[in-house]
Amino acid sequence: MSLSWPPCGLQALLAFLTGLLCSGVISGQRLVEMPAGPLFRVKGFPMALSCYVSNFKGSSQQDFAFSVYKDSKQEQEIRIIHTSDPNYAYAIFMSRVNTRDVAIERLSGSSAVLHFASLRMEDAGTYECFTPNTDGTYFGSYSASTEVNVIEDTLVASSSDPASLIVSEGDPLQLKCQVSSQTFQHTHLSVTWYVRGTEQTFPIISLDKDLTVRPGASFEHRYLSGLISIEKVEDTTYRLRISQVQPSDSGEIYCQADEWILDPDRSWMRIAYKNTTGSNVKVETLNVNPDADSFTSHIELLTGEVQEGGTLEIRCSVKAQNVQTRFFSVSWLKNRLEVAQIGPSGVLTVSAEYTGRHKKGELRALKISDSVFALIIQPIMSGDQGQYQCRVWQEERTDSGLFTRGHSEISSEEAVHIIPKESSLAVHMPAQLQVTEGEILQVTCRASGASGPTSVSWKHKKPAGSSFSDIITLSPDGVMEAGPLYQQRHVRIFRPNSTDFTLELGGAVVSDGGTYMCTVTEGSGTKSQQANVSVSSVESLVKVVLKSRDTNAVENSVIKMICQVNAPKLPLGVTWKFQPERSQIQKDILSMSYTGAMSYGGDQKGFQMETQLHESGKNVILTILRASRRQMGTYWCQIDAYQRDVQKAKKVSNALGIAVRRPESKMSVSTKPKSHLEAQGNGNAKMDCLVTSPTFNSSQFGVTWKNGDLTLLTVKPEGVVTLGPAAQGTDQRISVVKTGRLSFQLTIQQVRSTDQGSYHCVVEEWVEDPDGVWYQLQEKNASMKLVVTEKGHDFSLTKMSISTSVTEGEGVALNCSLQTAELDSTFQYSVSWFFESQDRKSLINNLLTYNHDGRLQFHDHELQKRMQFYRVTERQFQLSFLRSVASDSGRYYCQVDQYKLDYGGKWERKASDKSGDSHLNVTFTVSKLQVKKVSESLNVTNLQSGFTVECEISSRSTDTSVFEVTWLRRQGDERLIIFTARRDGTLHSGMPDGRLVYSRPRLDLYTLTVTNVDPSDSGQYQCQVQEWLQISRTWRKVAEDKSGELSIHVKSEDKPATSAFILKPSLDLNQTEGEQVDISCSIISDSWDPLFHYTLSWYLERQDSESRSFLLSHTYDGHLKYQTENQQLKSRLQYFRPTNKDFHLIVSNSIPDDSGRYVCEVVQYQLDSDSVWKKTGSSQSLSVKVTVRSFDIKLQVKKINESLNITNLQSGFTVECEISSRSTDMSVFDVTWSRRQGDERLVIFTARRDGTLYSGMPDRVLVFKRPRLDLYTLTITNVDLSDSGQYQCQVQEWLQSYTKTWRKMAEDKSEELSINVHLPGPDHRPWSPGSILGICVPIIVILVMVIVILLIRAQKMSASKTQPQGLWAENNPLKDVTDPTLDEECKSS
Repeated sequence: MSLSWPPCGLQALLAFLTGLLCSGVISGQRLVEMPAGPLFRVKGFPMALSCYVSNFKGSSQQDFAFSVYKDSKQEQEIRIIHTSDPNYAYAIFMSRVNTRDVAIERLSGSSAVLHFASLRMEDAGTYECFTPNTDGTYFGSYSASTEVNVIEDTLVASSSDPASLIVSEGDPLQLKCQVSSQTFQHTHLSVTWYVRGTEQTFPIISLDKDLTVRPGASFEHRYLSGLISIEKVEDTTYRLRISQVQPSDSGEIYCQADEWILDPDRSWMRIAYKNTTGSNVKVETLNVNPDADSFTSHIELLTGEVQEGGTLEIRCSVKAQNVQTRFFSVSWLKNRLEVAQIGPSGVLTVSAEYTGRHKKGELRALKISDSVFALIIQPIMSGDQGQYQCRVWQEERTDSGLFTRGHSEISSEEAVHIIPKESSLAVHMPAQLQVTEGEILQVTCRASGASGPTSVSWKHKKPAGSSFSDIITLSPDGVMEAGPLYQQRHVRIFRPNSTDFTLELGGAVVSDGGTYMCTVTEGSGTKSQQANVSVSSVESLVKVVLKSRDTNAVENSVIKMICQVNAPKLPLGVTWKFQPERSQIQKDILSMSYTGAMSYGGDQKGFQMETQLHESGKNVILTILRASRRQMGTYWCQIDAYQRDVQKAKKVSNALGIAVRRPESKMSVSTKPKSHLEAQGNGNAKMDCLVTSPTFNSSQFGVTWKNGDLTLLTVKPEGVVTLGPAAQGTDQRISVVKTGRLSFQLTIQQVRSTDQGSYHCVVEEWVEDPDGVWYQLQEKNASMKLVVTEKGHDFSLTKMSISTSVTEGEGVALNCSLQTAELDSTFQYSVSWFFESQDRKSLINNLLTYNHDGRLQFHDHELQKRMQFYRVTERQFQLSFLRSVASDSGRYYCQVDQYKLDYGGKWERKASDKSGDSHLNVTFTVSKLQVKKVSESLNVTNLQSGFTVECEISSRSTDTSVFEVTWLRRQGDERLIIFTARRDGTLHSGMPDGRLVYSRPRLDLYTLTVTNVDPSDSGQYQCQVQEWLQISRTWRKVAEDKSGELSIHVKSEDKPATSAFILKPSLDLNQTEGEQVDISCSIISDSWDPLFHYTLSWYLERQDSESRSFLLSHTYDGHLKYQTENQQLKSRLQYFRPTNKDFHLIVSNSIPDDSGRYVCEVVQYQLDSDSVWKKTGSSQSLSVKVTVRSFDIKLQVKKINESLNITNLQSGFTVECEISSRSTDMSVFDVTWSRRQGDERLVIFTARRDGTLYSGMPDRVLVFKRPRLDLYTLTITNVDLSDSGQYQCQVQEWLQSYTKTWRKMAEDKSEELSINVHLPGPDHRPWSPGSILGICVPIIVILVMVIVILLIRAQKMSASKTQPQGLWAENNPLKDVTDPTLDEECKSS
């Protein structure tokens, strides 16, 4: 099969190669590179991964091999494909390689691309590109890797437009498509509309990923003329508008959605794409039929001159024969461009320019009579002035109900003159602008208040000049004309929006600085404004700084020097310069020209250059991969800036000195075992010397083993072993083995008691400098003890495991017992206690050692303060903890060593044993804290004595705990700490005025007395108790509890101060949505003092939120501030103050979301003697609960079960839909009729709320009427048997909010109308077996039931029946039918 790769793979590789060229990754080492990861690609779409190798030797045609490592098995390589080995792939990829679903493409000798035609989810993983070595030696990297994540395809593109459309030349066309993506990655979408003709497909217009609109080449002129546009009307809907279609627009029009992602290398990559189904659009050319019935069109203006803001009515009349029975389409033209059009069915369409005015009701069209049509524009604007015509098309209605447009007639032109109002034109410009030399100079002039066409002119005056020179003018018709001095320059004016005029001058030079004047003219009014523009030269903007963190570097380390460049976004060249230490000669190391070409100077081994871009410039980094002393010296970087291949600046950085020193040893050495080794006599002892962390991975090591101060043997770095003096006479029992690059093992065979002692391993580290010279770093050593034991006699410890559980703070004792029957006085014992924590995250710790000579050693100095060791009896050793803590939990055991004096008078260890485990579990103290909870209310009238807040502790967790007690006061939602008695005995007062008296009359009772109180001390008081426990000098909070609240009401016996005020309570409000909510906040006061002003703030606490939202505030100095987070709510808020004491908040057009608690907070301010407003007292607040109810649902559709038999096929039947009641007079309805046949229900007709009609039976004639506001009818004519079924109507009630959004309020259905259609006898069609069976069975049943009646009346019925009748004639009783034809069919069936 053939495989066509998308261009995105080649683009990615070209961007990748360009990045490599610009980054300066140049060195003598071989380098393999892939795009930086992680990359995100979409399942089911192609993927391309590029690989590039540089600085290689040998064949110019390099080979490439690709593999993948899956996340589940990172160590397992799965081979995919090879450029020269067809059998390279593993079985999992071989079939995909053979079918070209996976392929490799060679772009050059040094680059290749791995292609996936369709990604799968299992393709995710880490991809590696490997290049076999052709250099002869290994130097550099030979592989590179990148991470690829495969995500689900969530891109959706759809269209609900008709499959085919027929429009006439000059008609408007509008199509929509829905595009969305639900991926969790940050992606952008682009949408492009295409038209597919008979031979080629052309792009019409696109909305790019950066929201830039780009017209297709064939449609650019029409886009610039405003005849084609693309709009994002909703979150997922994109609309194409063509104001006047042309015959060339015929074809299949569809939209394509592309999903893009920004890769780590900052390039955009298309990862998914979808096309919608297209609409086949046929544009019919307007042809005049000379043989058609003739007609003429005339235009009439009710008035030729209209005051701006008035009403303009343009009438178009048609003169023709039989005008009542003919159909016409009428359009109105202004300056030969269509304004609006009424179709033959009365549907009004307006051009894009007038859509907004039509929606606002400013433009409408009426059919006054069969021959007169009127266009009404109100209010009229100055831009509506011009020449008006009307064009009339004759329309022919086809059998399918569609209309075919015939020839047209156009009227003469009539001029409309607008008398302008007084201009409110205003012009605004920025005062200062800064532009860089060579950039595009843009100055924006904003013209507000214009009500008609405007013209703009731009002028320039140099800083030293005295007069302005013309730059460019823009006429009201959009014609631009450049001034004499700017004819050869790129200059233009464009309008980003309706009010802004932007001057654009390309390639700014320094002389373009100065004053720019914008003049806007509307009618006879002219306004001007000026702005100062300065153009900075590139030379003045280029700044270069050289810095490094590695100025004093270690040999063999990496040195990075950063040349920090702040410059405009221009091509830059970089040159690195170096002057060696003790030399006067400066030389170039390497350079990169502004085009990306690299050049080198001298021996550049070990240098590497890269570039990092940032917002204000770039960082050029020079890296020395392995620093050596010959690279010590001074460095500079030189930056050359170019603009259009012309050098504009040359800057040299500061000098940077680099020093290189020999490294310090970071090596660490240890032994295994770490501290001591026990060996049985005549056995073998093995001791390892380990280099746990070398200074460099390339270091070499020499090792010397010593016993005490005597050398046993030495191992040279090259592996030569030399015996020392201490190894003489050992009968070759001592040897050394290098078990690894970093481990050296000493072995002593047939150990003797004389072998025991301290052993040391001394390690020398040798390092090679970058020039190949070896030198030694500081040597390191490690030590251990060798203990030779002989088994003692009758010696063992208790092995029973014991578990003990205590509460923290309690004491605990652990025992270790000898089981020897009789103790020999010639033996002494050494005891060591060991501990392993409960979580087993740390090593086993040696807590203490009691030596055989009576010395006691503690190894943990922190625990020493709490530990005690006893020898309770000759056989029992005890370890005890005075105060246990939770960290003491774990496993304990003891080790006992038996010692005896040898013949030389030295103590010799004879045996050793370990006890069983003692498991200790220290539990936390259980919380039992309880504070007495009594809620009381107290009225205080004795202001001097005040009141007392008691805090009584009912129970505590432990007798050793202490307490921290805090008293708090709550006023409204605010809680204030007023006093704290801390656990260490210190006191802290939150009311530093000396009115608080603290006391502790009992251990379980704390009191706080507040004296000299005033009404501001009213509130809810409460105490909070924290219980703390000290364990091993560490405090831990055990529990926390609170008392009940004491409600204090302070009543002053004296007359209230004149500054005191209270708020009048307000009743809760219940409103219905749409009504106005009026919330009042009033101050109760006998008289009004002008020395007091108030700041009032309104807040809203919604029911579903714990926080409150700020609405507005009116300060004491008259400033009114609204909230800005919710603009729609802000637009409905209104504040007014009808009297000095009353404040009102108005919420207009209320909605259910406005429900909640509205809080009014008032703060009083007083004017002091210095005429300064100061806050007096505390703030007062009240709240009002507001409930906004939705409209009650009252929609009811009349429900009547009926059955109807239809025999008049031409007249058909009518299905009525009567609305008995509605929820509100402002609601509108969607009415849908449906038919049910069996379990299937089909929508046959819909009358939407916006007046549009939809037929589900386009081939049938359905007559819709609305005879009353509450009655809708649908008549189905020319029926047949297939129209039988159950008919029903469904009504949806909709309400439009003040924000112009629609909300569905209710839905109801009528009962079913059962329709039975019967064909007349003489004209019925041949009976089908199913029809015969369906009729015969009921007839036979009925005949059996009335057999007696039939026998009596058989002769009479046979004589009287000459015409067959339908079985179910409407409103007639059931009669017998003896149709001989029917009898024969029943018998035959």
